[in-house]
Amino acid sequence: MSENVTQLLAEHARGSGWNDRPAFLVDDRAWTFAEVYAGAARVAGGYRAAGLREGDRVLLALPDSIEMVWCLLGAWQAGVVAVPVNVQMSQADLARDVATAEPALAVVDPETAGWLDTAGLVPTTGAAALAEAEPDTRFADGGDAPALAVFTSGTTGPPKLCFYLHRNFGGAGSPITAAGPDTVGLSVSRMYFMGGLGSGLFTTLGTGQTAVLSRPRATPAAAIELMRRHQVTVLFAQPSFLARMLLEPGHAEVLGRLRQAMCAGEVLTARLREQLVPILGKRLLNLYGATEIGGIAGGPPAEYDVPSAVGPAYHDMPTRVVGADGNEVPAGEQGELHVRVPFATRGVPKGSDGPDQLTDVWWHTGDLASIGEDGIVHVHGRLDDVEVIGGQNVVPGEVERLLESHPRVLEAAVSVSRLAAGDTSLRAYVVAAPGEDGQAAGGDELGAELLDLARAQLSWYKVPHDVVWMDALPRNGNGKILRRQLRASGDQFV
Repeated sequence: MSENVTQLLAEHARGSGWNDRPAFLVDDRAWTFAEVYAGAARVAGGYRAAGLREGDRVLLALPDSIEMVWCLLGAWQAGVVAVPVNVQMSQADLARDVATAEPALAVVDPETAGWLDTAGLVPTTGAAALAEAEPDTRFADGGDAPALAVFTSGTTGPPKLCFYLHRNFGGAGSPITAAGPDTVGLSVSRMYFMGGLGSGLFTTLGTGQTAVLSRPRATPAAAIELMRRHQVTVLFAQPSFLARMLLEPGHAEVLGRLRQAMCAGEVLTARLREQLVPILGKRLLNLYGATEIGGIAGGPPAEYDVPSAVGPAYHDMPTRVVGADGNEVPAGEQGELHVRVPFATRGVPKGSDGPDQLTDVWWHTGDLASIGEDGIVHVHGRLDDVEVIGGQNVVPGEVERLLESHPRVLEAAVSVSRLAAGDTSLRAYVVAAPGEDGQAAGGDELGAELLDLARAQLSWYKVPHDVVWMDALPRNGNGKILRRQLRASGDQFV
């Protein structure tokens, strides 16, 4: 056995008797596990016929689709490094990613990134052309060979590439997932993101579930329709997506049918927690992890009294909280969360730099956290999100959770802003919840209520100076708030 990840997954499906079972649903077409691996063998042959060698990188500018599945698995079968990208980025951002990845070939979907065909940045082909090749049943050696490179979110700087080796895979996603051969899953997180790959691809191929794929990025209304049509029982989504789903008619029906709803990628706000727990109870799981090291902790918010609680760390992920002096702090105190991991993959600025992995290390997450006496991990925000106001440190999450507790607030973020006198204060960026007429109901009156709420419950330096109303908070493709944009907009006199 070569420890090739595609070979291992194919053998697992055969040994489990899944070959004739549906693995993926695309529109009204079901693709069996056998068809998935047959397509991968054809694409592997297509890569080799195109002249790609083991270790070359192939950029996958594709929507979530059976073609994306084939191109990922076929790349690993052929020993090619798959680099999935977000096809809904601007042309400038996608061109940046091409330059960073330095691929030998790009697989392009004409409806989403067809302009790459004529841009001259990289040789291109289509997934259909690759899938018409003669099947190649050979499997390249896996093990320590690189298999996948994914981009970091870019919230703190230019996106970098995190490489994964064949031996880094083989699990079935979160250890607390309810997925299995009797479940139908939908992930609204796309496959260019580790959360989407884990919940949409690896969980399906590792547990035997049937996964629903949507070529267009699913809107909340479209997700509800997909869940209704395909009787989805396991959902993976970012918290902000779930918040928008609650505004759509029909959400109660499809959420009520779920066996499990997993959220990850963002902070689960107090208000959203209060809305979801009555509907889902312990079927709602809040997951916490990082691109560089994978899943860290998770649990049902229904079991915890405070919004910052995520859950216990996974059994193979020892954790500790370290203070500014480098020493571990007592239970309940805040500091940086460190996780003991079997491996960590550090982002590199160029694809040709190759994998940069550490093994058996304490990984510094950069997250402000605490661990209770009961072992529950609490995440309070990013250390680099901490603002300094009047010489005092302010964790934005504390202020944001308070503002979002107001029934007329959908979501909120706070960032530092310079005042005319040269000193600094906080500015609140708020998305108002729709009123009875369906329209967002922000304005001076609600802004004054929010500031009064903050004054009543927070120290003076945590109280925002003013409120800016927004249609939506700026987020990257993974759903994370782009705090750099907020800080840039606040870098002016108010």
